[in-house]
Amino acid sequence: MKKVLFTAAVNPDVLAHNLYAPLWPAYLAAYAEQHLPPQSVEFHWDVGPIAPLLDRHRPDVLAISSVTHNYGYAEQYAREARKRGIGVIIGGPHISCLPQSLTPAMDAACIGEGEQTFVELLQLFLATGRFDPTDLERIPGIAFAEGQQTGPRPTLPKLDDLPHPKRALIGYGYRAYVHTARGCVYKCVFCATARLWGKIRYASADYILEELDELVSRGVRVVRFADDDFISNLPRLREISEKVQRRGFHKRLRFSCWCRANHVTPEVVRTLRAMSVVSVKFGLESGSQRILDYLKGGVTVEQNRRAVVLMKEAGMQVNADFIIGAPDETEAEMLETYKFIRKSPIDFFDVNVFSPLPNTPVWDLAQQRGLVNDKGMDWSRLNYKFVRDKQRAIHLSERLTHGQLEQVNARFERLRRWRNLQAVWRSPWLNELPMLALRASWLALRRCTNGVLRLAGTQRPAALD
Repeated sequence: MKKVLFTAAVNPDVLAHNLYAPLWPAYLAAYAEQHLPPQSVEFHWDVGPIAPLLDRHRPDVLAISSVTHNYGYAEQYAREARKRGIGVIIGGPHISCLPQSLTPAMDAACIGEGEQTFVELLQLFLATGRFDPTDLERIPGIAFAEGQQTGPRPTLPKLDDLPHPKRALIGYGYRAYVHTARGCVYKCVFCATARLWGKIRYASADYILEELDELVSRGVRVVRFADDDFISNLPRLREISEKVQRRGFHKRLRFSCWCRANHVTPEVVRTLRAMSVVSVKFGLESGSQRILDYLKGGVTVEQNRRAVVLMKEAGMQVNADFIIGAPDETEAEMLETYKFIRKSPIDFFDVNVFSPLPNTPVWDLAQQRGLVNDKGMDWSRLNYKFVRDKQRAIHLSERLTHGQLEQVNARFERLRRWRNLQAVWRSPWLNELPMLALRASWLALRRCTNGVLRLAGTQRPAALD
């Protein structure tokens, strides 16, 4: 029996990266167990300092997923695995958008949807004990040695054909995530989702209810629908809501979801509320109509304002994301966003500095300016959270200097902290605050310990790598 270890390339010091296990290992394991010989592969999931993980689990294959700003960690993980003679498969958004960034320590990359490709890679490893390039070239949907790529693999036509994720692998808890669709109907200039997944595919209401039934039976009490826009298909939304109520899940679960503001109507709000959606999140992006048109199009500032008001009037918590620093955005336009937030009844919000991500028009613009490249760069500089290492963060503003953008972002950050402090006490997730505080304290202690060791010139313990 071969052993596969799943891990995610994450910054160990960032709370948001370390709160909840992702679902991709559970999807891959469930699909693999359905298509591989019984008892041929043993799957494990773990996250943390890579050297101790590899020494503890001793896998035959390490399977990594990474977003772009954490890809430096993925490169480090692959090097550690290669030292130990462990096979390495890389997947996730970054490598799917930039397969040419594959490093020599990585045997193969799954490009795009991974279930079928991952199974064929494991079948090869089970048969030969290695990932030989002459064998890999027959598997569609991958990148491998020296930047070679095979032809694209078609996406699965029906999400209902997938087995439900093997959540026992990643563990059950009070809160769980559920994906009910893959893809997005829009192509925002800063986002690669639609370009990565192609045409949007929806799971049926019955398929979703099967997964909710499992979660309820395992003691889960909060479910977040992690789709880019849970409400984009209104007939399906109605059916999901009706069936959730029919099964009584609206009394045993509370839900949250992402929404797009131009899809919000009084009927949508009533439908969400009836199934016990207590919190929604919007990508509102900007309070300037000109900048909003550039970033995403098809939505107005007034639609954003009205969507927030409708949700708040229905008693739901409203969270929102905003972006500042678009290439020709003026400081006055950024302050239009600031004023929008101040006048809006939004509970929690985040502000991100406009940052290039691969496979988007923004990435092409950054390449033309020589700010990014396809391989060998410091990926951590793609730091849209300008509060961390802001001096090195890449931005695309043509109107503001780096220092001026820092000052504007700091003004938003002060407002964010004050607004969030006011909102936390009325949040439906208040009972989760002790767990979040404990995790944040643990991460802060680790950062302080690492800082002291660096100042003393002492080697960091393996457990803190």
